[in-house]
Amino acid sequence: MTNPQVPANQPGASAGWPAAPQQPWPQQSVPHPGMPQVPYPGVPQPPHPMAGQSPYPVAGQPYPVAGQAAYPPSGWAGPGGNPPAAPKRRGRLALLLAGGIVAVLAVGAGTAYGVSQLIGGSSGGDGDLKTAWVLDFPERQNMTGLTAFDQEDMFGAWLVGDNVVRAQADGVLAYRLSDGGQAWGAPAPEGTSVCVAAQAVTDGRGAVAVGSDKSCNTVAGVDLNSGTVTWQAKFPAPVIEGRDTLTAPDLSVAGQQVIVRSEDTLIGLSLATGKQLWRTTGEKLLPGRDCGFKDMRAADELVVVTYGCPRGGEVDALDPATGKVRWRQRLPESKLIDGVLSVQPPVGLPGLGHDAYTIRDPRTGKEVASFTDPIDGVELWDVPPNRSNAIDGPAIYECLVTDDTLYFPTFPKPVPDTGRSANQIVAIDLATGKKRWISSGHSSSKVQLIRQDEQGVLAWESGDRKKSPPRLVRIDPATAKVSVVAEGPLSAGFEGEAAKVMERDGVVVIVPWKHVVADRAITVLR
Repeated sequence: MTNPQVPANQPGASAGWPAAPQQPWPQQSVPHPGMPQVPYPGVPQPPHPMAGQSPYPVAGQPYPVAGQAAYPPSGWAGPGGNPPAAPKRRGRLALLLAGGIVAVLAVGAGTAYGVSQLIGGSSGGDGDLKTAWVLDFPERQNMTGLTAFDQEDMFGAWLVGDNVVRAQADGVLAYRLSDGGQAWGAPAPEGTSVCVAAQAVTDGRGAVAVGSDKSCNTVAGVDLNSGTVTWQAKFPAPVIEGRDTLTAPDLSVAGQQVIVRSEDTLIGLSLATGKQLWRTTGEKLLPGRDCGFKDMRAADELVVVTYGCPRGGEVDALDPATGKVRWRQRLPESKLIDGVLSVQPPVGLPGLGHDAYTIRDPRTGKEVASFTDPIDGVELWDVPPNRSNAIDGPAIYECLVTDDTLYFPTFPKPVPDTGRSANQIVAIDLATGKKRWISSGHSSSKVQLIRQDEQGVLAWESGDRKKSPPRLVRIDPATAKVSVVAEGPLSAGFEGEAAKVMERDGVVVIVPWKHVVADRAITVLR
């Protein structure tokens, strides 16, 4: 469905978010007169607004030129109804200039819009990185269902086309890598917020789940190239009572399928259409054993689920297209698995009374190796950076898994008199579970893994804002030695701690999971 408020030939016009089956989740594009204009990132919008306020702040009003009327947002259609007419904006457009930073701020009707900062700067002759643009976190507001520590949470970030895409509580937003201007925004429907995002995407298509402050119960497919929400589907989800924590489902994109695990229900959906392909439960898969799902991860051509049972446990692999069991491994009490660290190959997390990570053959599920924490006296850092006080959802781990090697950060140790911590990367052989090496030559700061390619392991050292600038480095997989690719500005120090760090053609994009030590919702260096 084309956004009725934006002409089809207008730059950025795109489809809305259809309901189950046809209600739209509108999305707006933001052209602007040469300067970036973006909404506050990371802030969940209030499901129940105060009287007199705009019912749901959308992802930025487009202003083609200063003083020209903006395209108003379209509404969230009720069951069987059309979107309500968008209210006229009574706000003003303010242009702020200070210190060489130009920001566009729209204010009105109780809705606050954010400020993006186009810093400028380009790579110098020495190859050092400069800040291109940043997106600030907003001031904290009281939002229903989220604590003050979770209002700016990031649920997923990706580089898609010419944009960096950020999934946050109030929707999915895209910003142009070139100048930080908003490319498109798909705000969550009124009265809901995003509660989880699948980390993998296929051909630029991903999936998120939304819900109220009582239940996260709707999954939607999102075209991350255009911001079009192509479909949505309801699934059974727990409803919280009192002060319980909101539970988000395990959500994965595996090839052309979306896999949802909510409590003891497992569903496979088409990534293209949202059509249900299959549905099962722990009881159906393991009849008569009184087992329930504990964890689910899926990638490519495999879905791995773990169970909790009255005696022992189990780990199964399913076909993401059909839900049929590919292999099944029953686990004794001494081999229990709490969850899944990775899918290809399957690596299980330590379970109750079992302190080893288990590595399995992806074709048969048989255990081929294991390792413990510490490994050869080296402590591992397996604390998820996306831990939330408000949402009980799937954990994101900062490790990197390739065909034959697991790269794991070591436990950070305080650096005296600096206010920062430092760690290294340990390489573990997936065929044997043995430690291959520990990286050496880092600056005294935390290291974030980016990817492995033919040139080695690319990583980011977070540095600090006083004496130790952040660095883009490569780790030689043969020697474990670190070489510096580029040095970043001190202003970007700490931004890469507990963040998703991405790199493309020398451009570094930092998107923190939470607003803890980070100052910016997005930092782009080039």
